[in-house]
Amino acid sequence: MSSGPRPTPARDTIDFATAFRFAFEDPDWIKKILIGGAFMLLSMFLVGAVFVAGYGVRLIRRTAAGDPRPLPEWEDLGGMFGDGLRALAIYFVYVLPVVVVPMAFAAVVAMAGAGLSGASSARGASEAVNALAAVGFMGLYALTAVLMLVLSLYVPAALARFVMLDRVSAAFEVRENLAFIRRNLGNYAMTLLLYLVASFAAQVGIILCCVGFLPAAFWAVCVLCWSLGEVVRRDATLSPVRTGMPA
Repeated sequence: MSSGPRPTPARDTIDFATAFRFAFEDPDWIKKILIGGAFMLLSMFLVGAVFVAGYGVRLIRRTAAGDPRPLPEWEDLGGMFGDGLRALAIYFVYVLPVVVVPMAFAAVVAMAGAGLSGASSARGASEAVNALAAVGFMGLYALTAVLMLVLSLYVPAALARFVMLDRVSAAFEVRENLAFIRRNLGNYAMTLLLYLVASFAAQVGIILCCVGFLPAAFWAVCVLCWSLGEVVRRDATLSPVRTGMPA
C-alpha cells in the first residue's frame, strides 16, 4: 500500500513513452527486474507465477495511487503470494473452461473413432466419423481461438477491479467490468496495445541487446500492470485519486 503523493492526472490519456521508461526511472530497477525474471523462471513450477501476479497487483495499486516510483520492493512475500494466488485463481476460472471443454470433446471423439475403427464391418462408419471429427476439431479450434481472444480483451478489466476493490467477486461482476471498459475505452485499448508492443520489444531486445528472456518478459508484464493502474487512476469510480478511496 502506497503512502506517496496522489496527484490528479495531468492528462486524460496514457502517455505512451512513459509506459516504456517508468521502470528504468527507479533507482533499483535492475535488482527488481532481475528478481522478477527469477520468479518468471520459477513459473514453470507455478509458484513463481503466483509471486509475479502478486507483484503485478501491488504495481497496479501503486500506479493507481499516483506513486512516482510505482515498482514495488520485493518484500512482504507472504502478502504478495496471497494477492497473486487470488489473481491467478480468477484467471484460471475464466480460462480453464475454454481449454478443458474442447479437450474433453476431442478425447470423446477420439475414443469413439478408435472403437469404430476396431470393427472391420464399421469401416465406412469409422471413415465418416473421422471426417466429421476433423471438421469438428477445426470448428472447436476456431471457437477456442475466438474465446481466448475475447478473454484476453476482458480479463484485464476483471483483474483491475479485483485489485482495487480487493474482492474476488468483483472480477466476476460482468456488467460492472464491461462498464469499466466502456468508461475507459481509449485508455483500455492503449493498455492492451502497450502490452503487445512491450512483448514484441522484449523479444527484439533479446536478439539485439542480449537481454535475458525472463527479465524482458517480466518487464513487459510490468508495462501491462502500470498501464492498467493508469487506466484506474483516471476512472471516475475506481480511482483512489478521484474518489479518495484507499489504494
